[in-house]
Amino acid sequence: MSKSHKVSPRRLRLLARVAEFFAPATRREDLSLSHHLEAMRGAPESAKDWLEVAAARGWSSEQLRLAILGQGDPTKYSWLRCGTFWYFSGCDPRFGVEYPGRIPGQIAANAIHYFTEPGDLVVDPMAGGGSTLDAARYLGRRCLGYDLAPARPDIGHNDALAGLPREAGGARLVFIDPPYGSIARGKYGKHPQCLSNLDERSFLDALVRVSGHCQNALTQGGHLVVVIQSVSNWTGNTVFRVEERMSAHGWQLKRRIQIPISHQHISSNVMRWARDNRQMVNTDRDLLVFRKPPCG
Repeated sequence: MSKSHKVSPRRLRLLARVAEFFAPATRREDLSLSHHLEAMRGAPESAKDWLEVAAARGWSSEQLRLAILGQGDPTKYSWLRCGTFWYFSGCDPRFGVEYPGRIPGQIAANAIHYFTEPGDLVVDPMAGGGSTLDAARYLGRRCLGYDLAPARPDIGHNDALAGLPREAGGARLVFIDPPYGSIARGKYGKHPQCLSNLDERSFLDALVRVSGHCQNALTQGGHLVVVIQSVSNWTGNTVFRVEERMSAHGWQLKRRIQIPISHQHISSNVMRWARDNRQMVNTDRDLLVFRKPPCG
């Protein structure tokens, strides 16, 4: 065998595994080795059936794996992350509409998946483009969303600083992606109650105030999820300061998850400035998951 046609030991092992599972006559010549491996590992009892479906629908081996996991829909779990690093290069079009400061709706989908059950109520007091609402509905949860300037008919008008509507009571999860600091400057209106217009101290005070309203709405054992990023011209680390303030008010930090900003969302002007000035652009962003303080 010439060097250019030499088969690697790893591939030989994979071929041997497939050969043990699929007799030569049962293999799909129109599908790759990886298709066969995904089928035999993911659904051995129905592997041949899955291969037929994958061939008919033109699925890749990755789509076949997701289809087996989601029992038929290869996109059902394409957003799922199984660790504490949730990176997404873009926004899933199923979750939310274009809106200033929009984050990937896959972030809300993961939080809902891990911290609620089907049928639970999910509330977003700063709903923006509705990403949380769409993710909640997709996962079979009930949902309510509010905003100072509703962008969609299914988002109600409400000022989170003043409280949450009575109908939000009984929520299992409240998801907050607040606008603040230089990160949000110029993206929102000049409403005096908008958090994007507040300085550092006022924002932290406002966030604690909103969290108190969320606490009243949450069921015992429910969770408050906060998206937060450090602001370069604020003192200290914004993420740590939020955690400190929330803990002082009885909230129990259950998870801190990294949800970094994709480089695709950083403008070319900012990247050029960073290169020219030997500065690093801050792409850190965190998801803080707090458990409702115990009664009393």
